[in-house]
Formats: sequence, structure tokens, C-alpha cells
Amino acid sequence: MGQFEDIRPYHDHEVREVLSRLQSSPDIVDAVVKFQFPRIGRVVAPLARILARSRLKLHFDDIDSVAAFQDRLSQYFGHMVNTTTDGFSYKGLKTNDATSPTIFISNHRDIALDSAFLNYALYSEGQPTARVAIGDNLFTNDSASDFMRLNKGFVVKRSVTGRKAMYEALQRTSSFIRASLESGVQVWIAQRAGRAKDGFDRTDPALLKMLALAWRDEGFQGLLQAVRLVPVSISYELDPCDLAKARELYEVQTSGEPYIKAPDEDLMSMIAGVTGQKGRVQLTLGTPVAAEYDTPEGVSFAIDQQIVKNLTVFPTHEWAWNQLAGEAQVGIAPTVSEPAINTRLEAFKQRCRQAPEHHRPFLLLQYANLMRNREALFGE
Repeated sequence: MGQFEDIRPYHDHEVREVLSRLQSSPDIVDAVVKFQFPRIGRVVAPLARILARSRLKLHFDDIDSVAAFQDRLSQYFGHMVNTTTDGFSYKGLKTNDATSPTIFISNHRDIALDSAFLNYALYSEGQPTARVAIGDNLFTNDSASDFMRLNKGFVVKRSVTGRKAMYEALQRTSSFIRASLESGVQVWIAQRAGRAKDGFDRTDPALLKMLALAWRDEGFQGLLQAVRLVPVSISYELDPCDLAKARELYEVQTSGEPYIKAPDEDLMSMIAGVTGQKGRVQLTLGTPVAAEYDTPEGVSFAIDQQIVKNLTVFPTHEWAWNQLAGEAQVGIAPTVSEPAINTRLEAFKQRCRQAPEHHRPFLLLQYANLMRNREALFGE
């Protein structure tokens, strides 16, 4: 895999050097403070950073392989599930054939967690974890880059300019994915570039065209016959980044200009996603897309049908849909609930009341669009 040196995940022999860099990274240390020592960090930040460095050294000094790193990381992930969700459940993994070349194609809500929840579920079932396709816009921070490549992330170069350079980058990504699959490693990739910040999940046919480049000698059917394309649906009852997404959507619509991210904004979004409250989280694997489609558009539609059908509709989605449908007004006083109060829904209502009024429709849209998408595809 020498031709993939600048985009591949790290190898086992590189783990110790990378971990040494991460243990001294201010960004990583501050993230551990926020996650592990939030109270101390708010009162005595220097002490919290000392504790964080000690924790990192204690937990990672004996790690010398990617598998050992992910094994240790699973403990942190389990802690995150216990403290920032009201339960994580998954379906469809018991029938997953980890021995067959598989590309998991997922809807995309959170920068880091969508793929991480899948890998945590695979790990929990004793199955090999997948390599994760990550856009090069997320590799501008050295610490984040190190962490992602240590955790089986590989780089998808999207920022190149010029048709020839773009084609070569796409070709190399496709070839790397094929090489990964042929070496027995599964791959996760989002259904389109970037998160669906408006909550409307649709697969970009360009993704299928890119994947098929490495099978161009066999034709598009060659990809479908050689690889299991498995749709993955992930649903969050609450999105810790929803207010930031609403602000971005509002700014794009009102300015008519592309949104320009602040330095390290993606890193801050990743940290917010990990540390924020998410309510219930549901992950569902669909069935491999049948090799009966002739076009990328046909495969994209088949993937969309499974992803949208398998998304879990939480009360937050239904309430947002009703608000935009005009059944009630956003910002009204808290409703009187039954004895068993849905605390996640009440938290979302409170978030809507506190959001700037001009951001509020874009906040609701992120949740309501799950219902809109179901209606568009299935008439439900």
C-alpha cells in the first residue's frame, strides 16, 4: 500500500510515536479535562490538566497496536454512552458477514460519532472494526488528524482543485477502499460529503461513481457484485450541535454565500458531539443492496429507502414536525406532561425557547426533516 502513504490509517509500528504526540497535545488534554474532569476544570484548570495528562499516560503508555488502542478507547466510549446518552441500541449486526467485502454507507449527523457508534457496536459483537472515510477538511488540526488515523480513519481528499487532480484523488480513494476490502477490512463512508445539517438524508450518486472507479474495468455492476453495500441508519434523539447547525443554516440562507468556518470549528464540533447530551441513540444496519441496479442513481435511491425507513422517529422529531406544520407555536410556555415526563423532549423544547428567534425554524427543521423525508419516499 505504498501508494497510499499520505491517506492511510496508521500501522501498529507507528502507534507509540503517535500516542506520545497525543499525550502532550493541549487540544487532547483539554478534551480529556472537559470529558473526565469537568468540575475541576471549571475551578482549577491547571490542576485538571495535570490530572488529564496523568490519566492519558496511565491509560495509553502500554498501548503498542491499533487493536490495543481501540480496545482501550472502547472503555472511554462506554463511559461516554453511560454519561451522555439515555441508551444506545443497535440492530442488524448479528447477521453481518464480517468475512465478506463490505462498505457501510451511513447517513451523517455527527462528525466523529456516526462511524464511532458503528465501530463500537461491531466491537461489542466481537466483529472487526471498520476503516473510516474522513474528509481532508478535518485533518487541518494535527492532533485530530493523529487521533483519527490511529483509530482506522483514512483521508478522502476533497480540497484539491482542477478536474484532473480531483479525478486522481477520487481514483486513489476508490483504489484504497478496494485494497482495504481485498485485505479483509470493512469500510464505513457517509452517504454524501459533509453532515446533513438540515437533517434531510439523501445519498449522493457521486459517491457511488467514486466507489466504482476502482472497478471500472468490470463496469458498475462489478462493484455491486464484488462488494456488499450495507445501508446504515443512525438516529439521535438530541443533537448536541443542533444550535450551531441552525446558526450556520440561517447565515447561509440570509447571506446567500458559502459558510466560512472558524479555525478549529470542526474540532470544537467533534468535542461538543462527544461531550453533549444525545438522548437515545439507535443504530440499524439494513440489508446489502441487490446487484440488480444499472446506475448510481438507482443504487442511491435503494440506499435512501433503507436508511430513511430504518431511522428511529423519536418524540423530538415528531414535535418539531408538528411545530413546523403549524399545530403549535415555538416559544410557548412548557406543556403539562403526563406523570412520566419525557425529559429529552422537554430539554429540546427548552432549547427551542432559548434559541434566537430567527434561528428557531432551522433548529426545528433538523429534526422535522426526518419526517419530511419519510413522507417524500413512502407517503407516510
